[in-house]
Amino acid sequence: MGLEAVIDEILKRGEAKSAEIVRTGESERDNQIVHAKKEIESNRATAEAKAKAAVAQMEQQEISAAELESKRVLLEAQRRVMDDLRSQVLDELSEMPSDKRKRIYGKLIVSAKKELGECYVYSNEKDKALLQLPSGMSRGGSIEANGGLVFESKDRRVRLDFRFETILEDMWNEKMKEIYTKLFG
Repeated sequence: MGLEAVIDEILKRGEAKSAEIVRTGESERDNQIVHAKKEIESNRATAEAKAKAAVAQMEQQEISAAELESKRVLLEAQRRVMDDLRSQVLDELSEMPSDKRKRIYGKLIVSAKKELGECYVYSNEKDKALLQLPSGMSRGGSIEANGGLVFESKDRRVRLDFRFETILEDMWNEKMKEIYTKLFG
């Protein structure tokens, strides 16, 4: 065998080896492309799922925020109505005719006399003329009030507060749920 034959043989083996390397490389490339496409599709699906979840969460947060704001606005409106009603009741008590006030004060004086005995009686300036105090009760001075009376024992340890504001506050607290239900229930 001559040198040319050896060289041809080496070239043929080189070409065969080269073709095999190219086929292996192409096969590997094809496998990597398939794997990359699968990875891309998996990542795309994961990203889409995360995006959908994020959008759903944002939508829920927006809905919750809107519901919360609407409840806040409703509660504020209801509070204003309740405050207006309370003011209106106090105004009506303040504007009560003097003959009716005089009768109420008479009953309060009798009740306080039984409970405290001798005591001081406080009223607003406007109502001083309406008071008819029995013996043992004396004027204690003026108070800031829309109406009503405050009684104080002679030793100044016990006070009975029958101002219209206080009576309304007590009744309001006691009946708030009932009032609210009638207005908004």
